[in-house]
Order: sequence, then structure tokens, then C-alpha cells
Amino acid sequence: MIRSNTKELFFIGALTYTFLIPFHQKLATLAIILWVLLSIFNFKKFNTNKNWKWMLLPIFYFLYFIGSFTAETPNFGFLETKLSFLIFPILFFLQNYTTHQRTKMLRVFVLGLLVSGLLCFVFACYQSISIQEGSFFFRANVLEGRDFIEAILYGGNFFFGDHFSIFHQTVYYAFYLCSGIAILLFCPNIFSKRYRWILLLIFTLLIFLISNKASFIALAILLIFRLATMKISFFKKVVGLILVLGVVSVFIMTNPRAKDAVQKVIDGELVLDKNARYGFKTRILIWDAALTLIKEKPIWGYGFGETQLRLNEIYKEKEYQFVLKETYNAHNLWLQTWLENGLLGLLLLLAIFITVVQKAIKLQKYQNIVLALILIVLVNSLFESIFNRFSGVSFFCFLVCFIFSEPEEKIAGK
Repeated sequence: MIRSNTKELFFIGALTYTFLIPFHQKLATLAIILWVLLSIFNFKKFNTNKNWKWMLLPIFYFLYFIGSFTAETPNFGFLETKLSFLIFPILFFLQNYTTHQRTKMLRVFVLGLLVSGLLCFVFACYQSISIQEGSFFFRANVLEGRDFIEAILYGGNFFFGDHFSIFHQTVYYAFYLCSGIAILLFCPNIFSKRYRWILLLIFTLLIFLISNKASFIALAILLIFRLATMKISFFKKVVGLILVLGVVSVFIMTNPRAKDAVQKVIDGELVLDKNARYGFKTRILIWDAALTLIKEKPIWGYGFGETQLRLNEIYKEKEYQFVLKETYNAHNLWLQTWLENGLLGLLLLLAIFITVVQKAIKLQKYQNIVLALILIVLVNSLFESIFNRFSGVSFFCFLVCFIFSEPEEKIAGK
């Protein structure tokens, strides 16, 4: 009886973390600590049926450790930032989860997304409402002297972008929402059909309001992938593809920030512009600087701490004043990994993705949800250095360990 209660407490730690993922990272960190403590309390013996592949994450952590010693300016800040590479393998190594428990973890994660999204909306309404001299005012604009559309374009509207996403940077909250949509699309038994459709609409609306361009790409790919995996006739798939592309087009054209980005691509404005201050143009400057550094030291990289120092030097040398002022990292997981850990780190990162794909293939009827999550991670990895923030590295490690920790036939999903 005591052991049964202990196991329930252990699982409460796991559920607490999955629910708090979309909320502030400090809450998620406290949940991880709770999960670890309950894991230790419940420890009986190591599970011997775990796949060796999840050990790639701890190896990645120790690669950062070695890289810091070889850097000209050693920096051990990674010890805390990258700790998820060690913590999550240990958590999933200590305990097996039943199919019911794993499905419940996914369900609680989706509910956490719903609650966090509603809180974002309520807070945006609260920020926009004011009463002056007995009169009621609703003003969503943050920036003075801007009209409604301009305020959205430049991140000055309570219902769009950074001001709306109060718990995380937009890229990470959108990352979570896309993952939630993937779960709803490929795990039909997680909620009833009616609730799944309602949640899909809410999450899609939240992505629209967050206005993160990478999430638009991820959402389009996700919908196309879902259509491709459906057991329907070729004709219906073509019709479905037309509908998906139509919906995505409407989605983009009615969102000022997305429409502005697409227009810049059409007009051929995505070129090196030293004075760029917003959007994709700044990433072009960042990637140019990152590639310049990689060419100088492609094999060994620069180490965790030195990478940002060297990037700042290149920004200054090339007169990229805005990205220098903001001290941006590489904004690309692959470039960032290459800079910090050299060619070995890049190959290890590739190995992690390859092994996850291999695992997905072995899952047979559960492979679609895993492949969908991989696609979302890949899209985000192209536009963000997701290992440089707790919001990204913790969620990535959780997903990888969730997939690797159980035999193929026990992976939750459908």
C-alpha cells in the first residue's frame, strides 16, 4: 500500500511538470525538482530495459564540459543551462510509465497549454482596458503614435507577439502550441472528437496571435503531414491539400506580421542589410556572422562561453549594430552547436535526430505522432538556438526521453 502511494506521488511530479511546461520556466524548474525528489524517494532499482540511445543526451552534456576547457575563455554557465541533458535521462531511467500514464502526461500537457493561453488572453484584455473620468476605454496598442496594424508589425500590441505571450518568448510558446496540435491530430483517443476540434481551433488562434513566423511554417507542414498519413483516396488528399494551402494563405494574409514577411520575400528584400532591426533580415546578418566564424574554426568550435564573445566581435567588425546591441546568439540550433562544440557536436546532434527517426519507424502505428514532433523540432531548430534557453532544451530533452524510455509497443499516443 505504501509503495502504491509512493508511485502515485512520483507520477504527480511528472504530471506537475508536464502541466507547467507552458508556464514560466521557474515554475517548470520547481516541478522538475519535485519530480527528481520523488524519483529518488521511489528509487528501487535501475531499469535494465532502456535503450542505449538515450545516453546520447548525457554525452552531449559532457561535450559542452570538454569544450569549455578547450576554449580560450572558459565559461561553465552551461552546467545549469544544459542540465536537462542529464536530468531527464535519469528521470526516465528510474521509472517505467504505463501506456495510461504516458497518455495522461500528454493530456495534462495539452490542458496546461489551454490554461496558459486563456491566461494570456485575459491578461491582454486587462492591459487594454482602462477607465478615465468615468469613461471606459479599450486600447490594445502599446506604442504611441502607431496605428493598429503598425503596432502589430513592430511588436506593440497586447494581443500580438511578445506582449501577448507573457510566460515565454513567442518562439517557445509557439513551439509548445504546435506540439499540442500534433498531439491532438495524431492521438485521437486523448480527448473526445468534439473537445479535440475545440482545442485545435483555440491553439490555432493562439498561434495566430503569437505571430511567430516559424510556427506558421511548422503548422503548415504539420497539416500537410497529417493529410498525407490519412487513409483516404488520392483525390481526397489533393482536395485536402488545396484546402490546407488555402487556409494557410488566409491565415498569413490576415496576419499583419506574416503578411509583411511574405511581402518582403516577394519583393526580394531579404538581403544583407547592416541596418536591419526586425524580422528575418536580422537573422540573415546573424547567420552570416556565424558562418564566418565556422569557416575560421570548423573542427573544434569555440566552446560555450567564447562563442558569444566571438559572435559579438564579428558583429562589430561587420558593423551589424543592432544585433551587436542585442548580443544575439546564432538563432539556429545547427549553427550554434557547430560554433560551440565543433564538428563532433554537430554530428552528435545529427545522431540524436537520426536515432529518434529510427525509433519512430519501429513504433509502427505510433510513428506518426513522433515524426510530427520531430518535424516541429526541426523547423524551430532552423530559426532558434533552442539549446541556449531552458524553455527549449528542457522540452527537447523531455520529448527525446519520453520517446526513448519505453519499448516500441508501449509508447503512448493512440
